[in-house]
Amino acid sequence: MTLQARLQDYIHAPGNISFGLWRAFRSQTREGDGPYRFVDGEMVERFLDLDEDKQELVCEGLGPSVEDMRNMMEELRRMH
Repeated sequence: MTLQARLQDYIHAPGNISFGLWRAFRSQTREGDGPYRFVDGEMVERFLDLDEDKQELVCEGLGPSVEDMRNMMEELRRMH
Protein backbone atom coordinates (compact mmCIF):
# COMPACT_ATOMS: atom_id res chain seq x y z
CA MET A 1 0.00 0.00 0.00
CA THR A 2 2.90 2.35 0.72
CA LEU A 3 4.37 1.70 -2.72
CA GLN A 4 1.05 2.55 -4.33
CA ALA A 5 0.72 5.74 -2.26
CA ARG A 6 4.18 6.86 -3.35
CA LEU A 7 3.52 6.05 -6.98
CA GLN A 8 0.53 8.40 -6.99
CA ASP A 9 2.96 11.33 -6.92
CA TYR A 10 4.60 10.21 -10.18
CA ILE A 11 1.88 8.47 -12.19
CA HIS A 12 -1.35 9.89 -13.59
CA ALA A 13 -4.37 8.21 -15.10
CA PRO A 14 -5.76 8.98 -18.56
CA GLY A 15 -6.72 12.62 -18.85
CA ASN A 16 -3.83 13.54 -16.54
CA ILE A 17 -5.92 13.08 -13.37
CA SER A 18 -4.88 11.28 -10.21
CA PHE A 19 -5.36 7.52 -10.06
CA GLY A 20 -7.39 7.89 -6.85
CA LEU A 21 -9.90 10.15 -8.57
CA TRP A 22 -9.98 7.98 -11.69
CA ARG A 23 -10.65 4.81 -9.67
CA ALA A 24 -13.08 6.46 -7.24
CA PHE A 25 -16.67 5.24 -7.10
CA ARG A 26 -19.23 7.52 -8.74
CA SER A 27 -22.93 7.14 -9.38
CA GLN A 28 -25.90 9.49 -9.74
CA THR A 29 -26.59 9.34 -6.02
CA ARG A 30 -23.19 8.88 -4.44
CA GLU A 31 -19.55 9.71 -4.96
CA GLY A 32 -16.79 8.02 -2.99
CA ASP A 33 -13.14 8.61 -2.38
CA GLY A 34 -10.43 6.69 -4.19
CA PRO A 35 -9.94 2.99 -3.54
CA TYR A 36 -9.35 2.01 0.08
CA ARG A 37 -7.19 -1.03 0.88
CA PHE A 38 -7.20 -2.00 -2.77
CA VAL A 39 -4.03 -2.55 -4.73
CA ASP A 40 -4.37 -1.15 -8.24
CA GLY A 41 -2.35 -3.58 -10.34
CA GLU A 42 -2.25 -1.26 -13.34
CA MET A 43 -0.73 1.55 -11.32
CA VAL A 44 1.75 -0.70 -9.53
CA GLU A 45 2.92 -2.15 -12.86
CA ARG A 46 3.58 1.35 -14.13
CA PHE A 47 6.49 1.44 -11.70
CA LEU A 48 8.41 -0.31 -14.48
CA ASP A 49 7.71 2.60 -16.86
CA LEU A 50 9.34 5.19 -14.58
CA ASP A 51 12.92 6.24 -15.19
CA GLU A 52 15.49 4.89 -12.73
CA ASP A 53 15.77 8.14 -10.75
CA LYS A 54 12.03 8.17 -10.04
CA GLN A 55 12.08 4.47 -9.18
CA GLU A 56 14.77 5.20 -6.59
CA LEU A 57 12.67 8.02 -5.10
CA VAL A 58 9.63 5.73 -4.87
CA CYS A 59 11.62 2.91 -3.22
CA GLU A 60 13.45 5.16 -0.76
CA GLY A 61 12.74 3.90 2.76
CA LEU A 62 10.50 1.01 1.68
CA GLY A 63 13.04 -1.74 2.30
CA PRO A 64 13.54 -3.56 -1.01
CA SER A 65 16.13 -2.19 -3.42
CA VAL A 66 15.06 -0.76 -6.76
CA GLU A 67 16.27 -3.93 -8.48
CA ASP A 68 14.27 -6.16 -6.08
CA MET A 69 11.17 -4.03 -6.62
CA ARG A 70 11.61 -4.23 -10.41
CA ASN A 71 11.89 -8.01 -10.19
CA MET A 72 8.71 -8.22 -8.08
CA MET A 73 6.79 -6.02 -10.52
CA GLU A 74 7.99 -8.08 -13.50
CA GLU A 75 6.86 -11.27 -11.75
CA LEU A 76 3.44 -9.76 -11.08
CA ARG A 77 3.17 -8.65 -14.70
CA ARG A 78 3.84 -12.21 -15.90
CA MET A 79 1.10 -13.62 -13.66
CA HIS A 80 -1.74 -12.28 -15.78
